[in-house]
Amino acid sequence: MKKITIAISLLVSSVTYAVEGYKDIYIDRERDIIIHGIVCGEDINNLRSFKPSYVFTNTDTISNGTYYYNSPYGNYSLTFKATENMSIMARGLLKSGQTKKDQMVKNVCIVSKLDGLPGAISKNLNKLVLKANDPNWDEVMTKHTFVSGKPAYGEGIFQNDRDTAKFDQEDKEVFDANQKYLKEIEKIFSKEYKEIAGKLPIKLVNAIKYTHQTDGFSVGKTYPLIEEPAVWTSTAKERYNDLNRRRTQTIDWDKVIQENFNWFFGLVGRDNKLKTTHLVSTSKPQWNGRILEQLATVQAKFEDGKSLELDFLITSSKVNSEMFDTIEVIKKKSHLVRNNPIASSKTPRKPVELPSSKAIDVYTPTEKEVNFFSLFRDKAIGDTYRYQ
Repeated sequence: MKKITIAISLLVSSVTYAVEGYKDIYIDRERDIIIHGIVCGEDINNLRSFKPSYVFTNTDTISNGTYYYNSPYGNYSLTFKATENMSIMARGLLKSGQTKKDQMVKNVCIVSKLDGLPGAISKNLNKLVLKANDPNWDEVMTKHTFVSGKPAYGEGIFQNDRDTAKFDQEDKEVFDANQKYLKEIEKIFSKEYKEIAGKLPIKLVNAIKYTHQTDGFSVGKTYPLIEEPAVWTSTAKERYNDLNRRRTQTIDWDKVIQENFNWFFGLVGRDNKLKTTHLVSTSKPQWNGRILEQLATVQAKFEDGKSLELDFLITSSKVNSEMFDTIEVIKKKSHLVRNNPIASSKTPRKPVELPSSKAIDVYTPTEKEVNFFSLFRDKAIGDTYRYQ
């Protein structure tokens, strides 16, 4: 063992780690691939520290030059240089974005068997020939690239053609299913919209009727003060505060109702009598981020010939953000799952099933006649309502 270490030390002592003049080496997917098992380390006097790795070539030996890899931890390159002994090569590692010689992590690699090497080292020094037409090609490559990362099949290309076509099809199926999902959501929304919008004319009739019947309800209305308790126990204090909160809420609510009445009568007058109401909406549903929106316009005509139009914005609940992923985003996400050992227990996204009618909620802007006009009283005429 000691003699082997000394011999190797002498062989690599004069090795320089240069990248200049070394060619970039890419793997041809259509040719047989030789997977070289090697061991590398920084200190040749400590073979126990050497770690196994793989180099992918189309040749029987590892050539002088730079090989590129893509791993879950980023891209990197390995530049190999031969020594006087064919079993020993110098190696320089550069991480993604690094190009300078002084940035290299320098190693010595044993690339083939030598007499006298420990068994733990020798067992890693093997070569596997992977035929281009091997039916288990994908499985064999996946097994070995898990350790070293994927080799480059061209500049910046780390996915072989066969896998790319397969994955592209899977990703497109996800994208197409998402588009069908969104179309079905639009159908569900349109159905709910028609039901909600169809009720708005009668709601307007009832709101106007309520306004006439209830106008002036707060004139002279008093709100008695809440008497303080004789003894301030914790229970008495809690009850006193609760009664005060209720009194304040009642005052505020009455104020809102009166403001609604004031808005309506200030616009159409107190003597106008309602003649007809109907839905005149001609808008289409539109996506606003992750929600669907559509205007519903209700028109009321009065006996004096004037009319009031109110615009109600009907909206949906939010849709899962992944349904809006572009094909590029889908590819990126699936690539991360397929190539990340941490996420390898997961599977890439499958095509989503069509949504049920309960997939979204559709909201009406107002449910109660008492606050029917609250949506408009702080708006400018011509914005969300018109009167002429």
